[in-house]
Amino acid sequence: MKILKPKIKNCVINNFEECYKNRVFENSIFEVCNNDKKVLKDIVIDSCIFKNIDFSNIELIDVDLIDVRFENCDLSNKTFDYKLIERVEFINCKMTGISFMESSIKDVYIDSCVCKYSNFSGSKINKLIVDSSDMLNSSFVETMFKNIEFNKVNFEECELFNVDLNDIDFSNCNIRNILIDKNSLKGMIIDKFQSQDLIHMLGVKIKNE
Repeated sequence: MKILKPKIKNCVINNFEECYKNRVFENSIFEVCNNDKKVLKDIVIDSCIFKNIDFSNIELIDVDLIDVRFENCDLSNKTFDYKLIERVEFINCKMTGISFMESSIKDVYIDSCVCKYSNFSGSKINKLIVDSSDMLNSSFVETMFKNIEFNKVNFEECELFNVDLNDIDFSNCNIRNILIDKNSLKGMIIDKFQSQDLIHMLGVKIKNE
């Protein structure tokens, strides 16, 4: 599956603090940010690249992401609920506890990220690829999936309720101890070894030899 990449070809290295002061984050590359507490509120981050930025002291309130790449960033516990996330890449990022509840997510790529305890509940997701990432204990409740690709993703102990997983391939992912309802199981693609992780949902008992 092909997804649209962020439109970030004309970005230039910029000063984070200066952009923060002017409340404009556009067409920029950010590689350095001091540890002062900051609040970004009611803005659109458009056509930007963030490299090695720790967002621990940066509060994000009502921030939309359009054409953005995060590389080696710490976005743990950041909230993007009810927001637009379009043509965004997260590469080798720490995203523990990140929340995208009720968000519109389109053309997003997540690669080699730690996304434990993330929340995608209620989101509308179209064109998402997740590679080699950890989504332990994450929530996908009433999430709308369309054009989804998961490769070597850890979904252990994830919640998958009231979701349409038809034709979504989990065969090379870890789905041990996932919490899922019977309707969501329909059409889900798994391999024969994973079937024992799900068969109890059907009320079937396996007799030991």
